[in-house]
Amino acid sequence: MVFSQQKKSPRDIDLRISIMIVGQFVVAVIFILRLFQIQVLEHDKYKAMAQDQYWSLQEIPAKRGNILSADGFPLATTQISYMLYAQPHLITDPLQVAHDVATALVNERSYLYEDSDQKAALFDSYKDRFYEILSLDLKWAILEHYLSEQEKVNILSLTSAGLGFEEEPKRYYPEDTLASHVLGFVAKNETGEQQGYFGVEGSFNGELKGKSGKINEQLDALGQSILVGEYTKTNPIDGRDVVLTINRAVQYIVEDQLEEGVKKHGAVSGSVVVMDPFTGNVVAMANYPTYHPSNYVVEEKSDDSKEEQYTTEIRNLSISETYEPGSVLKGLTVSAGIDLGKVKPETTFDDRGPVTYSDYTIDNWDQKHHGLQTITQLLQKSNNIGAAWVGHVVGRKSLHKYFTKFGLGEITGVDLEGEDTGIIRSYKEWTDIDTATAAFGQGVSTTPLQVLNAFNAVANGGNLMRPRIASKVIEGQKIITIPEKKIREVISQESSDTMVNMLTEAVIGGESKYYNIKTHKIAGKTGTAQIPVEGKYDPTKTNTTFVGFLPTSKQFSMIVKLDRPSSSVYASETAVPLWMGIADSLIKYYGIPPDM
Repeated sequence: MVFSQQKKSPRDIDLRISIMIVGQFVVAVIFILRLFQIQVLEHDKYKAMAQDQYWSLQEIPAKRGNILSADGFPLATTQISYMLYAQPHLITDPLQVAHDVATALVNERSYLYEDSDQKAALFDSYKDRFYEILSLDLKWAILEHYLSEQEKVNILSLTSAGLGFEEEPKRYYPEDTLASHVLGFVAKNETGEQQGYFGVEGSFNGELKGKSGKINEQLDALGQSILVGEYTKTNPIDGRDVVLTINRAVQYIVEDQLEEGVKKHGAVSGSVVVMDPFTGNVVAMANYPTYHPSNYVVEEKSDDSKEEQYTTEIRNLSISETYEPGSVLKGLTVSAGIDLGKVKPETTFDDRGPVTYSDYTIDNWDQKHHGLQTITQLLQKSNNIGAAWVGHVVGRKSLHKYFTKFGLGEITGVDLEGEDTGIIRSYKEWTDIDTATAAFGQGVSTTPLQVLNAFNAVANGGNLMRPRIASKVIEGQKIITIPEKKIREVISQESSDTMVNMLTEAVIGGESKYYNIKTHKIAGKTGTAQIPVEGKYDPTKTNTTFVGFLPTSKQFSMIVKLDRPSSSVYASETAVPLWMGIADSLIKYYGIPPDM
């Protein structure tokens, strides 16, 4: 078999050469465009990447600002500890230095461990970690954070070659658990930075945290320290101080008696808030159970999602837990009727038995009926039938409007993290029974702070103020004042005066009279609200509330709320005596003269 090779024509050869030339040209253009993109369009990006490869960056934490009480006492401050660093290139015997440092730390921290085996394991862990770091060809490296003064002294007594210390701030709460729910706490975030959570630590984190310092060290192509390379240090900038409206003495009085009251009445929890009704300043805010802000606890969620949630003790129940407040809202319902001119203190209604709205029957809390009653008597007896009647006289649209004007269903704006809005459904969804029950505080959810702030508007002449818990931010010699803020006028001065008198009469002749302070008049309202369980109200489980103020001096206003007290389901036998006990102590503290 004979094979023959076909001879290529000059035209085919020219075509192949042209294709090769075009191909090489296209490749060259691609390379040029890519180089243009890297060197021109993305120059900053790749320059930063190159710098990252040739520089080691380490942060020096800033000193966090102080949180001060109204009298300037530190409630959260910074305790100076020390960061231990090494200069490995100056250390000739890294194993010996690692051994000495581990010995110094274990001797000081041995009290944390129960037996010698645990102590030995701690020593080995320290020594191995330190030796690994000291064996690297670095100019500067961190060995350990948050050393005490004594640990620093111990290390220096054993060895000092190639070691050094930087002051390192550590959050410290001098008053232990005092005002813990107001303060919040500091913990590391997902990037490892210290960050404030909850309370003032969270809401003022930007002001408190300061700005970290930096240490920059130049590296070679292998990532090793260049002994003659550049080394720069930028000092940290301290955070600002925050001054609170919290009165430390009042806070202590409140917390002490709240704990006693929760235990005495067998409640699940309790909350107390004390305010200045004219300025909106929060003078004290406490919840029990409480926690220590240096020893907060997190737990895994029960749905096996591996996510963490904070325990109930950490949550500020005064602002984050909503509840149906019950009869305290009768004070707001009557305020709406008075302000609209729909009722007067002497206006009467007929209480001769249970009444029906939307096929649902409403009765008084004690199933007692009193015939012809005035609106003042409505408040004294906490009459559900009368409150439902006033609610319908006001009308669902106007009642909803006044509740909203009083701040229900919206955050108060207090400068704390974690505030809940509560819930008020649109009046368009209200049936006759919804209007009736809302008028005496069921079907509406609020926080204790919302309720107290609403009553402040009744006490101060009709103005809703924004609750304020921080009054100043201090940066060096510069003081930034956080101003008081009026949100809106809710009721007129005349309506306010009328309501103050009616709420005073409500306490004098009402459920609380057996516990009333004998030397001072009190204006206020009780609230006993059954807790809904599986769609029904459980008569054996209640939230009990008393909110009030001194009508003569109006030095302070206060709300006490107890969750499911077991000693009694009634506010008059639980929240009222606790309120009166705290108020009596505050009267003595402020030196308020008697008016009776």
